[in-house]
Amino acid sequence: MSSFGSFGAFLDMGGYAAFVWPSYALTLAVMGLNVFWAKRLLARSRQVARRRLAIQEESRLAAEAST
Repeated sequence: MSSFGSFGAFLDMGGYAAFVWPSYALTLAVMGLNVFWAKRLLARSRQVARRRLAIQEESRLAAEAST
């Protein structure tokens, strides 16, 4: 059995709801932003890596063509 008598009592968190629910919301927001920023950084890193590989390939082909 739960320590809360009703769903309303659960939402009230024993009078600490003003502290508990914003903490959960802030934690969820930070975790969501962390995932968003990580995905964005990964996409940018992949783009930079592709650009560098393309430049290397162009340099290699130019070197082969000049020999």
